[in-house]
Amino acid sequence: MAHASLPTAVDAQILYSALLQLLYYIFGKTAFAFSSLAVILIYVQAICLNAIAVKYRLFNQSTYLVAFTYIILTALHPVLSYFNAQLIVNFLLLFAIHELLQLKQSHSPNKQLFNIGFVLSIAGFFQFTVVFLIPFIFIALAILRPINVREYFIVIIGLLMPLYMLFVILFCINQEAVLRLWPDLGISLPSQLRPAVYYLILFGGIFVLLVRSIYNMQAILPKAPIYIRRCWIMLTILLFNTLVVAVFTDKQIQAAWMVCLPILALILAHTFVNERSNKMNLISFYFAFAIVIFCQIFLPL
Repeated sequence: MAHASLPTAVDAQILYSALLQLLYYIFGKTAFAFSSLAVILIYVQAICLNAIAVKYRLFNQSTYLVAFTYIILTALHPVLSYFNAQLIVNFLLLFAIHELLQLKQSHSPNKQLFNIGFVLSIAGFFQFTVVFLIPFIFIALAILRPINVREYFIVIIGLLMPLYMLFVILFCINQEAVLRLWPDLGISLPSQLRPAVYYLILFGGIFVLLVRSIYNMQAILPKAPIYIRRCWIMLTILLFNTLVVAVFTDKQIQAAWMVCLPILALILAHTFVNERSNKMNLISFYFAFAIVIFCQIFLPL
């Protein structure tokens, strides 16, 4: 909020460019308004992510630690807390995760399957590299449900429907050439990490939290029901898929790595869930808090 910034879009972000024009009309080109909106959306996403974890019993107890972890991750760098296309993508990704986890409770999963394909296809118009998540859908279905070719076709129909609708709209206004700009790939990895100390402590801190979370998961998940373990396998695969999405995103999209944060937050929340030692939970909390303070103070310009 102290360093508010106006959002921008690249040519390939078709829907995001249109959304920005609408928001510019509503808010004007006021950086503070967009930064305020981003903060609100981040907190809403944190609560939604936490609600998914509680509803589908991904943890042994009801907790707000998932929301807490997500907010910590978005506070590690300013670009992760500005208004950007990835905020919209994350909402659609959360909806897709909700629909996937709901498959077990549904006797007729056609609606959920169509919705999963539909929302991920729309997310692809905000960020093209989301198309790399398409194989994940079929892997997730194979993990959570018996293999059924009919269900896979329903997902494919859901994926194709937004593309068809957008093409019809663009054809009607004689702007179908815009679709040629949509495919957009790149490498979002920085060519050099400067200052090295900042990135070393940042990545080292996240790695320590990740090791702690994996250790706690090994102690908790063997006692969990089989379906919950399958859900965590699916989420782990999704994390690696989102890393691929982030890596191959155009470098101009600075917040590309934000797409990884919802799943990373779910996994890292295990850092603070230790049934055997409240003292370790407290240490983990202050360690995470120290990482945020360090990143805010020593942020490279």
